[in-house]
Order: sequence, then C-alpha cells, then structure tokens
Amino acid sequence: MDFASFYDKQPDYVSFRNDPSRRRDYEILSDWKVRKLVQLVPEGLRFDNVLEVGCAFGVLLNNIAGRLGIKDRTGVDISAKNIEVARDLFPECTFFAGTLEEFISKQPDGPGKKRFDLVVLSDIIEHLPDDLGFLKTVQNYCSFVLLNLPLEKSLSTRNRNYGEEDPSGHLRCYDNDDAVRLVTEAGYTIVKDYTSTAFFDEQFYGVYKKNRDARIGKKTLPKKAFWTLFYFLQDKLKSVSRGLTDKIYGTNYFALLKSQSP
Repeated sequence: MDFASFYDKQPDYVSFRNDPSRRRDYEILSDWKVRKLVQLVPEGLRFDNVLEVGCAFGVLLNNIAGRLGIKDRTGVDISAKNIEVARDLFPECTFFAGTLEEFISKQPDGPGKKRFDLVVLSDIIEHLPDDLGFLKTVQNYCSFVLLNLPLEKSLSTRNRNYGEEDPSGHLRCYDNDDAVRLVTEAGYTIVKDYTSTAFFDEQFYGVYKKNRDARIGKKTLPKKAFWTLFYFLQDKLKSVSRGLTDKIYGTNYFALLKSQSP
C-alpha cells in the first residue's frame, strides 16, 4: 500500500487543505485530544523539545508544545501535502515529509543519535502495519511518549472492515487491554494512563453534532426521519450511561510512557 499517496488523497485531509472554514472545526477536535494528553504530564516534568510523528498539519503539535512551554518543535508526516500546509501555518517549526526512519537517517548526528525529550503519537498507531515494531523503534529516540490511541472494539464497529480498504486508514482496532499490553510489550513504563470519550466533551460534541446535523439535512425525508430518531436516542443514551456509551461507540486510551532505552 502506498501510504503517502493514501493520506495525500484522504478526504478529511483534502477538505482541510482546500476549505479554510473546516480548520476551526479541526482545531476544536484536536484541542480535546491535547487537553487530555497534557493532563498526563506531572507538575515539574519539563521538556526542551518535542517531536510528533504523524503530525498532519501541525495543529496538535503546536497546541501541546504551547501548553507545555516547549519551543523546539518538530513534526513528521508521511503526506507531503499535509506538510506543505503545516509549514505555511507554523513556519517557526521544523517539518519533514516522510517516515520516522527517513527523518532520523537525515539528521546531522546520524541514525540512532538524535533523541527527543518527548515524542507525541496521537491517532497514528492504528494506521501502522507493525504497531509493536514501531513503538520499539520510537524508544530509541526519546525519553517520554504521549500516546493517544482510539479504542474501537465496540458494538458500533463490529462489522467495520479494518485494513487497507478502511476509508480512514485504520488497519486494526483495540480495546483497553490491547493498548496496555501493546505498550508494555514494547518495553515502556506507563507513568499514567486513562480512557476518555470525546462524546462527553462539550466543545468536541458541538462540532460533531453540527456536522451530523448537516449530513442529516442532505438526506431524503424517510432517511432524515430515521437518522433524526437514531441520533435523538444516541443523545439520550449519552446523558444516561457513560459506560454503555463507551461499549457501543468506543473510547480513547491516553498515556504518558517512559522510554527504557538508554
């Protein structure tokens, strides 16, 4: 699979690049993840530099770095078109189009010598052919990792065809046990972790509901009636049971990991 081409053409990324009005929504959706990731960092832990792998447009990277007071910011993404936008939005940052291995190999110090205080991995592990191997590789270049991993083993995704045909590029899905097992097998120490669901964040849910209502408005009358009722029940469930909502729609795993690599 040509992953660079896939993410160059992925509809959500294309929409962001071509429609500035979508960027505010993207910033709000990213901000929920940032707030959850930053909460993991204990008071007194400081980072001089940060690298995000799979940085897309650099929005999440710069939001996290701003909140943590990190000035030295680097982003890597396999999509050259996404990196073009990132450079326009954040010219003060360093961006690289390619894989992590390609980025490291081009560093002045040579392969294996460049290290970062913090590496951010947000919504990337599920896109990688070798999730465990990638996490082991990252250890060689960092002291800490901030990880966000969607937990999509849920009732709503039980028939989703994960793999190269998935429209979002998700090659596999996880639950909480899978996530903990994965990072442990990769050799990390879990400093702090928890799960959280975007549905229960007011700002995130506002963007989700706006886009949802726009989709409903384009449907025929019978389908409009069906989906209006469906989402009405979804909203009611959300207000009644957080646990059941997570089981039906999934949640997210957030973790601060300490590298054991010298």
